[in-house]
Amino acid sequence: MQHLLRYLLIATLAATQTARLAHGQATQCPYDACALRLHRGSLVQGMGATRVARLCGWFSAARIDVLATAGDSTRRHYLAFRDQYHRGAMWRTAGLALVMASAIVTLSDPRSNHYYVPVGLAVLSLPVSSAGRSREVEAWDQLQQAIWFYNRDLPKGP
Repeated sequence: MQHLLRYLLIATLAATQTARLAHGQATQCPYDACALRLHRGSLVQGMGATRVARLCGWFSAARIDVLATAGDSTRRHYLAFRDQYHRGAMWRTAGLALVMASAIVTLSDPRSNHYYVPVGLAVLSLPVSSAGRSREVEAWDQLQQAIWFYNRDLPKGP
């Protein structure tokens, strides 16, 4: 019984050490080859500027696996980036819908003297779009922090 427990303990230790070594080798990419940065609407990696992701579309932020599978601080800021970007997209879309509704109301009866509805819709679109823009700015700040944390954890030497 005692030998069985000893073998079980050794097997468990060997498995955890193997997993640690494999993880350590995967994350030992040198800074020059793996550092992330923003470049012309894309996230690029390393000195050769290999594109990791095209950042964003109108409705959704890019899925960036490098940041999604990184350490806790990096992942937390990356998830905050995606959340804020999606919220901003929702507000931007609502602002665009208000502007379009204003145009439709205006074009549906151009001779009407009741201009207060289309003007009201257009004016209402300003704070709605502004809310989307502020969420977008927050999203980009979160992405930059995620990139900073990711780069900070890379080994600096060869």
